Amino acid sequence: MPNSAKPFRSHALVGSFLLLLGALIIGFGWVVPSRFKSVPFQVVREAGQSGASVSDKGRALLLDGNFGAARLMAEAARELEEAKASLLLSQVSRELEANPQLARWGAWDPFLDAALKDVPLDAYSSEPGALGILLGKPCRAAVSGLLENSRNPLVQDLLATGEFTTYRRLFPVSSTSGRPLEVTLLGLGLLAQGDHFSDTLRGELRGLILDAKATGSIGTLEDFYLDTLSLMRVFDWGQLKEVFAKLESADHLKRMRFLLHRKSEQQPLVFAMGLNARDASDLFSYLEAFGDLGFERLESALATGIDGYLLALREQLPIEDEALEDSGSLVSKLQVAMSPFSLKNPRLSLAIKYSSFFVGSFLALWGVSMFGRFYRETISPVLAFTQRFFGATASVLIFAVLSEPYLSASGAFDGYDFSFVMPVLTQVDGEIQIVETTSTTSMQPATLLTIAFFFLLQALVFLICMLKVREIEKRELDPLVKLKLMENEENLFDSGLYVGIAGTCIALVMQVINLVDHNLLAAYSSNLFGILCVAIVKIRLVRPYKTKLIMAGERQIVSLSEKS
Repeated sequence: MPNSAKPFRSHALVGSFLLLLGALIIGFGWVVPSRFKSVPFQVVREAGQSGASVSDKGRALLLDGNFGAARLMAEAARELEEAKASLLLSQVSRELEANPQLARWGAWDPFLDAALKDVPLDAYSSEPGALGILLGKPCRAAVSGLLENSRNPLVQDLLATGEFTTYRRLFPVSSTSGRPLEVTLLGLGLLAQGDHFSDTLRGELRGLILDAKATGSIGTLEDFYLDTLSLMRVFDWGQLKEVFAKLESADHLKRMRFLLHRKSEQQPLVFAMGLNARDASDLFSYLEAFGDLGFERLESALATGIDGYLLALREQLPIEDEALEDSGSLVSKLQVAMSPFSLKNPRLSLAIKYSSFFVGSFLALWGVSMFGRFYRETISPVLAFTQRFFGATASVLIFAVLSEPYLSASGAFDGYDFSFVMPVLTQVDGEIQIVETTSTTSMQPATLLTIAFFFLLQALVFLICMLKVREIEKRELDPLVKLKLMENEENLFDSGLYVGIAGTCIALVMQVINLVDHNLLAAYSSNLFGILCVAIVKIRLVRPYKTKLIMAGERQIVSLSEKS
């Protein structure tokens, strides 16, 4: 008895050590702040702390003399609870109070100054933004007189479109309802005269005008004018020229207009997000994918700093919630400590994470197998290694699902489609109707991952069955004894069905209790793979070998009967 207890204790100690070591390695992989379907907030914050803040950007605009843009940046910084926001707001307010004209304009402009130098402020309209600067009759007359003498081809083309008669929602400048179009053309003309368009947007606008002149089709150009008019109501001149310098296409203009109406109470944040993005298309693509929730996460990223915000736009992935980081737990502290490494080495960090899952699972399964060594049948080292290898691989998939918060959240985001239905515009303050739709995809990554997991389980079952057959085949036994051993393994050869049915039941239960998204395809794929696995094992593996044993046993019986 003592002799049998000694190896038991020895194997139990080894198994416990392997199990504990595997659990520690898995735990290490779990806290590594790296994901392939999301960006940990700790990494975003680490990136943001190393660069400028929204307040810093606002101060740069203030020093450049663009008080309107600086004011919006300061308001955005205040919404983001930045410490320097109050100081910046007070500095901007003092500058605007000292110069009432710049308070209306937002920023000094040589062409606007040349046109309106003799127009008093009380001649301006009470409408907000750049619209209020240009809507008053004296202002329109002064700016129109300036632009009519311009030699800029784009300015001349813009003014020429004022008398087109093919508009559907706008009216020619000379008509009684032509003020909206006139103000729009004057604003665009000043932008063109001051070279405030991006190169691509300038070329696209010129192309739209030339096409309208040649074909008479003015629908796309009219949309461009309506989008511009909407922005002129929101932004003063200083803010407007910063926005147009950032937009690269007419589609960008339409999307900016949509976003400003969608987030009408957070327009300073929209302005800050647009100006701080390296490419406006990155911002719009992100919101197209993640919608309102994505806007909130971008707001959190921008609060960490501009570089953190740029990281989120570059990755185009959802940002994890920062609640864990603020909890002060050991896990959050370890994640914060490892964030600089993950930021500098994202691929290596991800490789370390999933390698830790694999190695830890392999060691844990090895440790568990040590406890059952005394009552389980002896198996070949190859079969044991294969079981642990595929078990560890399956565990990696499980840990991937558990550690990736947005892997199965395919329906959690209602992205923007940036679509408008615009009514006939007879007044400047016409209402805008926004129509939204939600795009769908044919198969989500979580579904593919679930199907791959079930396929991997059945591959493991098939490999175990194959190795078992090979093990029986290599034994030095009579064919009839081998045949009995094969019959004794019928439950093993049917295990694919058991695993498949269990996988389907577990998946359906998890869907019913809302742990995962409802997806019957992923659930029933387990049962399908189980049926295919058992069919392949029985027909292509077990049946041929049993036939071979039956024939060998028949020949052995015949030879023995002949000898007798």
